[in-house]
Parts: sequence; structure tokens; C-alpha cells
Amino acid sequence: MTWAELRFRRGAGAPGPAAPRSSAGRAGARAPLIIGHRGVRGEGAPPENTLAAFEEAAAQGADAIELDVRVCGSGEVVALHDPDLARVTGGADPRAAAALPWDELRRVDLGGERVPLLAEALAFARGRRLAVNVEMKRDVPDRAAVVLATARLLRAWDPRHAVLVSSFDPVMLASLGLMAPAVPRALLVHRSRYHDAAVRLPPVLGSFAAHVERTIASPERIALLQRAGRVVNVWTVNDPGEARDLAALGVDGLITDAPRRIRDALA
Repeated sequence: MTWAELRFRRGAGAPGPAAPRSSAGRAGARAPLIIGHRGVRGEGAPPENTLAAFEEAAAQGADAIELDVRVCGSGEVVALHDPDLARVTGGADPRAAAALPWDELRRVDLGGERVPLLAEALAFARGRRLAVNVEMKRDVPDRAAVVLATARLLRAWDPRHAVLVSSFDPVMLASLGLMAPAVPRALLVHRSRYHDAAVRLPPVLGSFAAHVERTIASPERIALLQRAGRVVNVWTVNDPGEARDLAALGVDGLITDAPRRIRDALA
């Protein structure tokens, strides 16, 4: 294990229960980290990417939270998945986040919650002993601005807190690595005509970890990444049987909308 992997895993707190393993599993493999996707998602859940969603992820036994970041109109890094507010406000506010200064964005009602700053989310997670996966969004007007603002914040952040930065864009990850080399990085890989090439990208170009979409998380791809010494986290895993199968393959983390369901499946 690299120091970055150990830092990320240990920062999540005590190891979870031993995961079931098949003959395909790695000897001595630990249960994968349970990473709450945007905190939690689903019917009855708090609004995604809000402090309430992160609180619920902690209550459900998550080891870590995953959140999305972009830059608002006044330059702050905020936790928001979409480029605009239409979906998260139920169509009430279609404005683009990049066009709104923080003083205005922070007042937008997300069903009783609000968009948090990345700094607020990190402070919350540290207080709950949750590791954090920060995904830098690439559907932004200025990718360099997102990288610069994220790197500036994380360079000044508590080095004892386990934070991992992910993105679908290897150039953004490599740039962040130049600006904040102590922060571990993960390349997001989804089903596309390029996914086999993406999983073979050398770590120097982007990351020590690969976050692989569940639909392409085959035993062969997982084994390929493991042989290369990469940390492998799979998204978005909500089915208990699938979670057990992936745990048996020795994956390092499961990104899920339902941390309690997956935690219980691996107990």
C-alpha cells in the first residue's frame, strides 16, 4: 500500500467487518470502505450534497462521503452536482451556479437545505471522522478555475484528514497533482469507447486510484488494476448481492446511495 492509500483508509476510522471472500478474492482482504454517494440519495433522503445528506450518511455507518464540486460566480468552491439549480430545486430555480455569487447561491432553498461550501463540508466530515472523496466536475465554464480553487483550499486543509480528489478528466487530476501533490487522486472511469484505455492510464497521468462504474467493474478489469497497485473503488453500488460480489474481489471501496443497506450486506 502507498502512504496515500493508508492515509485515506485509516482516516475513515476503524475497519469495518470482515468481508466475505470467494476464490477470486485477495487473501487477507478487508471489507471495502462504504462511501456515501453525495451523502445519501433516494426516496425520503435529505437533498444530495448537503450537510443533512452527509449527516445521514454518517448515521447509516458510512466510512466516507463523496461529493461534487464546482466554482460559483464569486470563486468559492461549492458542493453541487449539476451546472444549474433546476433539478435540485424541483424546477423552481434554473440559474447556473457559475453565474451566482456565493452570497446569492447560499440563500437558494434546496428543500429546507442549502448548497454548502466545500470548506464547510470538509469541516463537517472531519468532525464526524468521515473521509471525503471530492469530485471535481468537468462540465464547467473554466476547468482550470475549479482545479486552482480546489488545490488552494486543500493545500491549506488539515493534512490529518483523509481527502481524495477524483475526476473524469485526467488533465484536471494531473494539474491538481502539480498544485497539491500531497493530495491523493482518483480517475473516474465510466462505460464508453475509451474505458479500457482509461483504466490503463499510468498513475503519473492522473491518480493512484481508479473509480470504476459498476457496469464495467468486471473481475478482469479489477484484477488488472490491482496488479498495477491501484486502489479500486466502484460506483454506484446499491444492490446487496453486487456489493458482496465486489467485496469478494477485494475492491477497496463501494460508492453507494444507501450506506446502511450496503453495510448490512457486508456484515
